[in-house]
Amino acid sequence: MNHPTREELERYTDSELAPAEADEIDQHLQQCATCATSALRIVQMKRAIHDVMSEDVAPNELRERVRLQIAPKKMSHSLWWTAAAAAALIFITMAVVRMRSTPAIPELVDMHVTLLASTNPVDVISTDRHTVKPWFEGRLPFTVPVPDLAPPFHLIGGRVVYWHSNPAAYLLVGKSAHRISVFVFRDDYAPRDLQQSTDAMSTFAWRSGGLTFVAVGQVPREDLQTLSDAFRR
Repeated sequence: MNHPTREELERYTDSELAPAEADEIDQHLQQCATCATSALRIVQMKRAIHDVMSEDVAPNELRERVRLQIAPKKMSHSLWWTAAAAAALIFITMAVVRMRSTPAIPELVDMHVTLLASTNPVDVISTDRHTVKPWFEGRLPFTVPVPDLAPPFHLIGGRVVYWHSNPAAYLLVGKSAHRISVFVFRDDYAPRDLQQSTDAMSTFAWRSGGLTFVAVGQVPREDLQTLSDAFRR
């Protein structure tokens, strides 16, 4: 395919493209370092905007500032725009906070099922950590830990995925006939609400070295805890 436009890349990072279009761009990004870098910059820009409007901005203080500005009956044109901008900032801030506070486990479980059902769940296929780990370099804004896995676990491969436009590493791990997904986020990209799922799928989340990990699989939760120890070492 031709190089995707910026609009197409933005829609791709926002998961707004049809599956066929997304797959086509996905394959192009694997072969074109220039476009892959452009896509990463778009994600980083959106992340920077989110960070500026983080939950550290106190909605109550903003509401009070808006109230004081709109209290007079007569308001200048510039003052009206100041109040409107502050009100918009409150709305966007609360939307970002809600997004990051949304329970993420159901979405990650769905992503796990979707990836395993696809014909190509990983983009780099290898049982060798020395092949998988360097594959992520330049594709993510953080170093992805890929440990040596001892039996009964074995590495299958990895790829880059997105959660709410935030990039994450995806590692596929095998245990006998079972497949386990391990999502790796940088802490400031990671979802906040990682409560244990109550359905048949086991999940286990942990944080280590500035990263957030979420393991998902149809195995006993104790297996996921054991797997997490390999990433902590």
